[in-house]
Amino acid sequence: MKGHRGFQMRLSRRVGFLAAFFNLLTVLVSPAQTAEGLTSELRKFENSPGFESDTTYLNKANELGFLLAESNPDSSLVFLNSTILLCREASYKKGEAEALKIYGNALQNTGDFKGSIEHYNTALAIASEIPGEKQVPGILNNIGLVNYYLGNHTQALNNFYDAIKRADLTNNANVKAAAINNVAMIYFEQGKLTEAKEKYRETLAIYQAINNPGRVILAYNNIGDVELRQNNPLEALNTLKIGYRAALELKSPEFIEMTSRTLADIYSALDSLDKAEALFRESISMSRENGYGVPQAHSLIGLADLYYKKGKLAEASGFAKEGLQQAESMAQPMLIRNANELLSRIYEEEGNFAEALQSFKLFKLFNDSINTSQAQRLTASLEAEYEFSKRELEYEKASLRQKWIIFSTIAGLIAFLIILFVGNQNKNRLNKAYHALQEKTAEIEIKNEKLEKALDQLKATQVQLIHAEKMASLGELTAGIAHEIQNPLNFVTNFSELGSDMVQELREERARKPEEQDQSLQDEILADIQVNLDKINHHGKRADSIVKGMLQHSRTSSGEKLPTDINALANEYLRLSFHGLRAKDKTFSADFHTDLDPNLPKAEIVAQDISRVLINLFNNAFYACANAEFRKENPDVKPMVELSTKLVGDTDRRQIQITVSDNGPGIPSAIADKVFQPFFTTKPSGQGTGLGLSLSYDIVKAHGGELKLKSKPGELTTFTIFLPV
Repeated sequence: MKGHRGFQMRLSRRVGFLAAFFNLLTVLVSPAQTAEGLTSELRKFENSPGFESDTTYLNKANELGFLLAESNPDSSLVFLNSTILLCREASYKKGEAEALKIYGNALQNTGDFKGSIEHYNTALAIASEIPGEKQVPGILNNIGLVNYYLGNHTQALNNFYDAIKRADLTNNANVKAAAINNVAMIYFEQGKLTEAKEKYRETLAIYQAINNPGRVILAYNNIGDVELRQNNPLEALNTLKIGYRAALELKSPEFIEMTSRTLADIYSALDSLDKAEALFRESISMSRENGYGVPQAHSLIGLADLYYKKGKLAEASGFAKEGLQQAESMAQPMLIRNANELLSRIYEEEGNFAEALQSFKLFKLFNDSINTSQAQRLTASLEAEYEFSKRELEYEKASLRQKWIIFSTIAGLIAFLIILFVGNQNKNRLNKAYHALQEKTAEIEIKNEKLEKALDQLKATQVQLIHAEKMASLGELTAGIAHEIQNPLNFVTNFSELGSDMVQELREERARKPEEQDQSLQDEILADIQVNLDKINHHGKRADSIVKGMLQHSRTSSGEKLPTDINALANEYLRLSFHGLRAKDKTFSADFHTDLDPNLPKAEIVAQDISRVLINLFNNAFYACANAEFRKENPDVKPMVELSTKLVGDTDRRQIQITVSDNGPGIPSAIADKVFQPFFTTKPSGQGTGLGLSLSYDIVKAHGGELKLKSKPGELTTFTIFLPV
């Protein structure tokens, strides 16, 4: 009794601190009614006669600490420290484990993942020692969630499945659903969208069955996120509207912020940029107010990408840097990767190619660290197996030699005694020794055969890995092509669906009585339909140009090489390019000059292919020198394209040199090496596929020639073709 009374005295010394802290909680904790109810219960218990049940008081304190950790994590730490101390003084292990877990929740919500996982591990160690304790599955799930945020997906999956198994044993549906939800998050990050959606629907069914409205909102939010990644933004919008309305009804800042952030991503994908901006700003404001570090970084990067789409590079850069700084403080590898990828594009648009390259390197670094190659893991595993087998065989050989020496010594002594005393038995003993040696030799041969098989297996695996690497390279090219085509097709699909909705709305309006019809609304809908059709036409032509460019890029010419007058061919296509651009753009203003060698011999070429190269170089040159922004900065420089030809080289290796120059803004040296790569272009989005120079380079190479670039930024750009005579 003395020890218990001593605890009561220690507890009563802290009651004054807790009671004062409860006044703060009624203001900070949301929803406020829940906090006030718990505070009232604690005060009644504190003033009750006897004050005997210490654990009941501490359980209520943990409930209040959990509410505060979710709504105001920074403010909860002092209170939780006091609760942990009280539990330890009462030797209340269950309450101490729960308080440590809640402390880990608060640290996780503030972004302190290192401190969070330390508290979770301490809570797990305490809970594991309590017989039949049901806290273990929830703590394992929380540890897995921290590992997920830190990018340790393999360890996180182990934690989540362990939590699911233990939750089934303890009939803990809430923890089971939470762990399944977290497994789905990893599938989502790995691109396994079908599996992720199935898991999220499984969690939705569980939360609906146990009537957990907050987690039902989370499930709808996650399902909508998957549908957005599957390029179904309208389906995702319908799903998120259900979750957003439920979050508003629940008046939960956490779920309102989360659904606002996902809705912003969806509206951004639908080109509803004003709605997306408002929702991103709402998410950022709520994150700052409530200390949600990771969501704040996510929304800052999303807002930066939105301004990038609008062409407001300064604002985009500012928000991207702020989001990167927040993501780095939270140690979020995936968000750091996304921020650096966006910054690399922004810097490239601004012409800051050094910073663009640095950001792209950081993007690749984090991207590669998240997507570890399975082939590397397989090779490491086989090499380790091979080294282990080799060392095991060496050990067995050494052991066999030692045994053989000992055996030989004993056999020699025995043989000496046998010769002296029992000569007749000496022969039998020697035969037994020989047979034993034969068996050991056979064992060594078997081990050698196993080692050779292991070596053959390793060589076969290396061949497979080389093949896999080649296929991966092909896959990257295919993915690049698919990505280039998918963007305009997504716009075509989305705008066509929106157009169908507008037509239906117009039909409904026209079905009204004439006096009830709103003519201005009909005109507005028709105008919107016309805008949608223009966008569909624009993006359809964009996809068509990409496909045609790829067909040209992959086609090998079967035309016959014939002697061709290079001067006539180049002069013809120079004028064709000039007049074609003038017909296309009435504001086009430029001039050209030719310097053709009259003694130039004919070259054996496929005229159709070389003309394709020339028209591409001429179009690029006129586009560069007539650039409106450059001409505005240099009004005294007249746009000029120059064409020259001449014969170069000695008698053993003569070449025809064709030079196309323009006095435009030039090409920076940082990207000069990239201009011949497929899909790389310096033109604004939608004005070039990035295939023209790549195709031209391949055609010239196929003729045994060379295509070179020389540029002085701000002065000129020169492309030179060398064709063998």
